[in-house]
Amino acid sequence: MSSRTEVPLLPRIARLVVVGAICLTLGMHWALLQGVAWTGMLISFAKEGSVMEAVQKTFDGQHGCALCKRVKEGQNSSKRGNQQQAGQSLQKINAVLVEMTALTAPAGNIFSFVPLHERLVQRTELPETPPPRHGLV
Repeated sequence: MSSRTEVPLLPRIARLVVVGAICLTLGMHWALLQGVAWTGMLISFAKEGSVMEAVQKTFDGQHGCALCKRVKEGQNSSKRGNQQQAGQSLQKINAVLVEMTALTAPAGNIFSFVPLHERLVQRTELPETPPPRHGLV
């Protein structure tokens, strides 16, 4: 018998799905693809010359591979899509706010704060001064 407790499979799968969805939402798939592209470029440039030259060529931005270009295009299209979605959601918020301004406020005499006001007035008054004490002072 093992001392490890068995966790059901469904919660594990659910966790993986949630983590994957969060990663996709944050755009981490582009970072993963860029890492794969840099690794491939580093290996191919290292075959042609020294490792230092390979690192310089990989990260200088002038010797990009086809995958690097595709990742850049994908990131730009994602940013444009996010900006368009943000603009659309802002228009929706404005539409909701315009709709809400048509509502009228309830009449002010429905609510009464008289007991609260009386307590506040009592607390702002100065306390009575005590009578003078007779005796040793």
